[in-house]
Amino acid sequence: MRRRDRTAVIAVVDRGLGIPDEAKSRPFEPFFTTKPHGTGLGLAIARAIVEAHRGEIRVDTTDGGGTSVEVALVEARPDVVDAVA
Repeated sequence: MRRRDRTAVIAVVDRGLGIPDEAKSRPFEPFFTTKPHGTGLGLAIARAIVEAHRGEIRVDTTDGGGTSVEVALVEARPDVVDAVA
């Protein structure tokens, strides 16, 4: 995790084969999967949750193969947190 201004950025990286070229534009599409037994809902649900919290999620191919998923969430303001608690 790293911080960028009032934003926490979390990256998860794997060094596998990466996303096939034909799938690079579709990782957040509901029910899209490259797996034989997957539902294709994981990243679609993750995106909905992150965006509901005013965040961003991005998927990229890493140098040398593999995939990186980066989630950026804005730090809650103390006055907003206190009002909710």
